[in-house]
Amino acid sequence: MREYSRHERDFQRNLQRSLSTSPDPVQVTPVFQGIGTHYADIWVGEPKVAGEDPQRQTVIVDTGSHYTAFPCSGCDSCGEEYHTNKLFDISKSQTFHKNSCSECSPGGHCHNNQCEFSQSYTEGSSWKAYQAIDKFWVGRANHDQANKDFSDRYSINFMFGCQYSETGLFIKQLANGIMGMSASEATIVKHLYDEQKIKHNLFTMCFQRHDYYEKDQGVGSGAMVFGGVDTRLHTSPMLFVHDLKATGWYTVYINGVYLRDNRDNANGAASVVGSQGTTTDRLSVDISKINNGKGVIVDSGTTDTYLSSSARAAFDKMWMQKAGRVFTHSAMAFDSPEDINKLPTIIFQLRSDSSLNPNQEYEGINSASGNLDPSNPSDILVAMPPSHYMELNAKTGKYVPRIYFTEGSGGVLGANFMQGHDILFDWENQRVGFARSDCDYNSIPVDGVIESPDADCEFLDEADFIRDACSAVEECAKDGGTPDVSKGIKTGTEMWGRVIGAQARGTGKSCEDVAKELAAGAGSTFLSCDDAKCYEDRPCKCTCGGGDLDPQTTSFCRDKDASDATVDDSSADKCEDLWGSCHLHDATSTSCMQLRVQSAFNEKDGNCYKVGNETRACNTAACAADTYRVPFKVQTILGLKAATNISLSNIQIQLLEDSVAEALKEQGVKAGDVRVVTSRTWMNIDNEEGSAQGVKAILEISIPNLQYDQATNFAHCSSILTATNPVAAQVDDAVQDSKFTTEVFNLISSSNVNFEEVTSISTLESWQQQMAYCNGGGGGDYPWPPGGEDEEGDGPSAASAVIFSFLACFAMLGAYMHFKNKKKEAALGRYTTVGESGSSEDEGLELRSTAVV
Repeated sequence: MREYSRHERDFQRNLQRSLSTSPDPVQVTPVFQGIGTHYADIWVGEPKVAGEDPQRQTVIVDTGSHYTAFPCSGCDSCGEEYHTNKLFDISKSQTFHKNSCSECSPGGHCHNNQCEFSQSYTEGSSWKAYQAIDKFWVGRANHDQANKDFSDRYSINFMFGCQYSETGLFIKQLANGIMGMSASEATIVKHLYDEQKIKHNLFTMCFQRHDYYEKDQGVGSGAMVFGGVDTRLHTSPMLFVHDLKATGWYTVYINGVYLRDNRDNANGAASVVGSQGTTTDRLSVDISKINNGKGVIVDSGTTDTYLSSSARAAFDKMWMQKAGRVFTHSAMAFDSPEDINKLPTIIFQLRSDSSLNPNQEYEGINSASGNLDPSNPSDILVAMPPSHYMELNAKTGKYVPRIYFTEGSGGVLGANFMQGHDILFDWENQRVGFARSDCDYNSIPVDGVIESPDADCEFLDEADFIRDACSAVEECAKDGGTPDVSKGIKTGTEMWGRVIGAQARGTGKSCEDVAKELAAGAGSTFLSCDDAKCYEDRPCKCTCGGGDLDPQTTSFCRDKDASDATVDDSSADKCEDLWGSCHLHDATSTSCMQLRVQSAFNEKDGNCYKVGNETRACNTAACAADTYRVPFKVQTILGLKAATNISLSNIQIQLLEDSVAEALKEQGVKAGDVRVVTSRTWMNIDNEEGSAQGVKAILEISIPNLQYDQATNFAHCSSILTATNPVAAQVDDAVQDSKFTTEVFNLISSSNVNFEEVTSISTLESWQQQMAYCNGGGGGDYPWPPGGEDEEGDGPSAASAVIFSFLACFAMLGAYMHFKNKKKEAALGRYTTVGESGSSEDEGLELRSTAVV
């Protein structure tokens, strides 16, 4: 726990946060890879025999249908040999109840003295069942203690269909049955909500795709959250669109479809923004025809994506231009998997408005702001890379597109569209949310905090920092500028910053609103917020002096009780002095600076006292918004191994940043050039329980332009890139050398900051990212003209540039997490992203309900 100086402690007494941190009642469960579909584990019944487990069944998770059903004992030719589990044996459950005709739930009818219902699907499959009720919960693959806890917390008596007949793909599918998850009264989520097992009537689905499956234990391929949103899965903010139907299918409005050319640079194939040399163009289609009829639905139970036949001709023509080959559903051969990512990325523009996303910066996230559709700046963009719509046939080694233009009305955004996103299905607020994600269930602790889709902005605890020194320092100086102790105690103001820990979500309070409330409650004056911090003027009270502690110091304000404190090399670590934001001090400055409080540690009382301020040059965060200042960055993912689950404190993050800079000083990296973008739990995926093995830190290393001159930058753009590109390559090579991680480990281990739990450090991934381009941007090359504002003032805000850099970093993290099981390289910049592939012998299910009898 940090010991505040008395200067800070007086202020901190007033900083009691009003935001609730208690988790909402929610349930997080894994989903698994099926044959073209994703499925979940359910557990049904109360065993009659003591010591036996409830019966496990597996069900396709399907937002395109309403009912849950699976084959029960007595179902002939129901594919038991193909399914993950034996048929549900009704005789083994003491809580099983078969609905009589007088107990029919909606959708059922009396036949053969039982309540029956059925469902058919557009690809020809169907089932018939009788209605039954039993103890039911969604759980894990094994009946371990965690699954028993799920039973205690989330089991309910739930109506499902006991199938007695199946046809089509239901017989040979891997999962036993199906679980409807539309906006219907019959779904498990609605019943959990009605029985107050979860707080909100909503859920999220997050899908990965693998090129194999396993019958018994399944291949983990994502996560579902009932009743909330797990933002630890996200690599971008969640943005929302309207659900156009109050009940039934989740329906969205496609406001545009684009293709981006990846032939010259496939590194950004999975992102909305793309990479240098790519162009993004809009299909010339009739938007009303794409959305007519039943509309466009988001359907997790349909393997592929289906759009209006009216868009086929325009798509074929543009795909030919950008891919250099004819779009066909015949098998396509490629020289290598990497060539898949050179195919066009399909970008969907979904209609939204500012009321749904009042707290989000739009440039560089999932948006259509200015760059693609200036007339609809609140719409959001969802990218569908070629690795998601091209499917590998493992037997032939060839690929087939899995996007079709066959619909006479409306369309279906299927499971391959959903991949790589955590998608919120919010019946409660009639909206659908999208956040980019690696969808790695094993990367989140089982007992972590789950959050509501709507939440106020939050600030990090004990991370406040000083930006500008106390104004009273001017009154302390003699005419010659030296300290005048005789002037006694002076008062003034100094600028402090609060570090944003989590941006507001949905309709929650913005960071500016929360910061204003906190400042008012503490007697401070709110100033402004940027993308990462909020600033305020706080009153300061201190004595004039400093020569008694350090004869070389200049004038500053210091705590009046610091006379017994001493300044030495360990003071900054002991007192956890944090560097402030990297910023231009004023409009006339040419270089960016950081400031931090200089503290003295008093061994007698164990307290820290502010005795001064120090500054250093920097090139990170908002200062990197000027891409001529920072033309390249090296993104690095470091794994800090530990025996237990750990998290990094603010002072540990700062030490890690400075240690990385010190280890790279021969390559020209300096303190102030390195920033930890985020850190997250590093999970041991080889352990079935997914136990933590330390922390994964994602860092940005800025490669600055040492000849920066605002007046001549544009004219010298090519020479700037020529000078900085080799430096970025050298840094990239250095961080992949074991000598680098050894030195970083030695530096943090020998410091005064406690890093005892960390036993080793390794570089998990590294790549370089070009930030500046000499073509003036536009056309999909870069989301804004480089180097700050252009002549018409349309350049990026500092916030949007930082967000873009942040998302570029996480694009790689997502790729790394997705391919780690296959042990393939997937990186940006100097490396080529390996195309993901999937295979199955069957065509996959198209679970769109056409009738309920």
